[in-house]
Amino acid sequence: MKICMLVPYYYPHTGGTEKYVKDLSTGLDQAGHQVTIISNNLPKAKNAPAEEMMGNVKILRLPATDMFGYLPVGKPFDLNLVKDADIVHVHVPAYGFMRSVAGKIKQPVCATYHLDISLPDNFAGRPVPGWLRKTVEFFANAYASSLIPKVDAMITTTDAYAAASPIMHKFPRRVIPIGIFYQQIDAMHKKLALDPSKKRKNQILFLGRLAENKGCAYIIKAMPEILAKYPDTKLIICGEGEEEANLRAMIKGFGIEKSIEFYGVLTFEQLVEFFYTSLVYVFPSTSNLESFGIVQLEAMANYTPVIATDIPGPNMVIERDKTGVIVPVKDSKALAEKVKWFLANPEKAIEMGQAGRKLVEAKYDWKVICQQVIALYDELLAKKRA
Repeated sequence: MKICMLVPYYYPHTGGTEKYVKDLSTGLDQAGHQVTIISNNLPKAKNAPAEEMMGNVKILRLPATDMFGYLPVGKPFDLNLVKDADIVHVHVPAYGFMRSVAGKIKQPVCATYHLDISLPDNFAGRPVPGWLRKTVEFFANAYASSLIPKVDAMITTTDAYAAASPIMHKFPRRVIPIGIFYQQIDAMHKKLALDPSKKRKNQILFLGRLAENKGCAYIIKAMPEILAKYPDTKLIICGEGEEEANLRAMIKGFGIEKSIEFYGVLTFEQLVEFFYTSLVYVFPSTSNLESFGIVQLEAMANYTPVIATDIPGPNMVIERDKTGVIVPVKDSKALAEKVKWFLANPEKAIEMGQAGRKLVEAKYDWKVICQQVIALYDELLAKKRA
């Protein structure tokens, strides 16, 4: 089967959607299918080639301009780019590629709905006006709702997120979760000689983009209470983003600089080591800009339990009180209490981490998930033939 993926951004641009498309394409290639990824060549500063091969997957990058930081605008899409495909799989938002192909080509079109368009409450320390957020979200939702009926199938990664979405709750969808290639992680475990004795029973981890909606501020606000009882606790923060200066200022204001370390963007080796050696991973995201949370799979694949906030979608990835725990959104006190519980019960944390690994193997193996996607493709092709 020839599959064409249309995604607004792709590597070297990084993010959850890009990783999803890369891993799904890799899994489809391993299953014997031919995959082409078409994206916009952004950011321009990366100087990515217009065409390249990543393994057996072909990448085409189209000239475009980035508007408002996350709206690629390019020339009218050339439908000849997808004429040889059996299936066209679009990833939204943004909706430019969906608008270009939905209802305009003979092949089946399916789309993965990654998240709602929503503006954060704050950006780089400055509040975003409520009227602006409501206006942008109203028009974005109306536009999406006009396009979605034109595609043949919609995929969402959890039904909880779709049911809570102002858009997706109105449309039929196929629920197919995100997966993880844990075999690559296992190889790194072997290389680094990682085993349960390497767990640092005073280390907690945050890994993600340093943006307001990722909620890193809430685990920082929880640290003074945590340190009051467990003064040797170490918080590792990995990632970069527009909120870094504000987070560092907050840490300085609390006088806890010695207890928090920043590591920026990690190599794969560093990522595995930090996930594995941490006692617990904290996932304090705050809004519907988070629809699943792939990092929860990375934590569990590395035998580490998760503290996640109660957001529809991300709250369905772990098994509550078995592979991690759920806390209310934007609740630093609740975060502090759960972190202290893990610090007081390190053996229970290790047990939950082992349960998380079993969950990943049973439910989130990309080999299993790719078969679900392929079954949907086959179903759509059969309907077209009929």
